[in-house]
Amino acid sequence: MKRHGIILIGLLVALSAFISSCSDDSETNPGEAPTLPPEASLSANLGNFPQNEEGRAVYAKDNFGFAAVNVGFWQTILGVTLVIPAAAFDEAFNNSFTYLEDQERWKSEYTVSVNGKSLTAELFAERDDDGEEVEWEMYLSLDGQYEDFLWFSGESRVDNTGGEWTLYGGPDESREILEIEWTREDGEPVQSKYVLIDEQSDKEGSFIAYGEADEAGFSHYYEVSVDSESDQDYDATIYFNETTKEGRVKSESHFGDADWRCWDANFENTTCS
Repeated sequence: MKRHGIILIGLLVALSAFISSCSDDSETNPGEAPTLPPEASLSANLGNFPQNEEGRAVYAKDNFGFAAVNVGFWQTILGVTLVIPAAAFDEAFNNSFTYLEDQERWKSEYTVSVNGKSLTAELFAERDDDGEEVEWEMYLSLDGQYEDFLWFSGESRVDNTGGEWTLYGGPDESREILEIEWTREDGEPVQSKYVLIDEQSDKEGSFIAYGEADEAGFSHYYEVSVDSESDQDYDATIYFNETTKEGRVKSESHFGDADWRCWDANFENTTCS
């Protein structure tokens, strides 16, 4: 009986050691690093919609002019808000992640040049408890100016079929400025929705949704919603052909009806076919 007891104790000790070993392995072996969301999920590209001072002045009250003002408003916001974070994110694809056991998350650290300045980037990635989503944080530093500034954060599904980003204004304007909601199905191009969340803007809550168009004869679409404290609220739908420069726009609240207004390759008003 005593011998059986000793054997039983030995088995329990061995089992405990085995379980502990498995637990240690799971903690020190986190598997592969999360896959980065697509580059296009954090991009200022709106399909090369034409913008120039001459076009805006001549056609300001015409079909192309109305469309250009709306897309141009967002091109300006994205150009200012995304130039640094987008460059930092793009460079992440040229670097690898290291697992931080004490923080239970991944880190990729590298330098990136933006507008002639060398920034230090630290991109962190952490899977949620269910293993279905990844949380992201990008900290940027510039010697003598700012250190470890959280420039954007976000989350994405593990299979990269969708996610969202939150962008901050920069070290001098550390408030939230822009939110990007993005989706990508079956390897198709990314579809994005940019929402203005700047509490200091009189157009807070306005958005533009952008992606490749399914409509024949057009390459891109834009769904615009303007929520303004000082001007009229309105919605607009825009289709554009990047090759021919032709397009059409519809806005019942602006034009007074639900008809399409079109422009030709010279940005002149034309009858919609």
